[in-house]
Amino acid sequence: MNQKARTFAPLSREEERVLDALHFVLSFEELAEETHLEATRLHEVLQALLVSGDVQALEWVESKKEFLPVEALQKPLETYYFLATKEGLFRHHSA
Repeated sequence: MNQKARTFAPLSREEERVLDALHFVLSFEELAEETHLEATRLHEVLQALLVSGDVQALEWVESKKEFLPVEALQKPLETYYFLATKEGLFRHHSA
């Protein structure tokens, strides 16, 4: 099986700050506080990291009492929780 390695542009300082904070599940508000990014800029950075697969959006499911990955974002980003993916952490720590 011939798989191409994923290639990415280097992470920005802001992307690194977000990935550094997302070793643990955080809400949008907690992430903004942790990274000191304004909401508009955090939206942009999160969108890029979600598209690249470095971050996943999670939703609390009360009936299961756990966070589950969101397949398609259908609500404002402020309503989700976020976590760096294994690939995102690898990319962050190998930069």
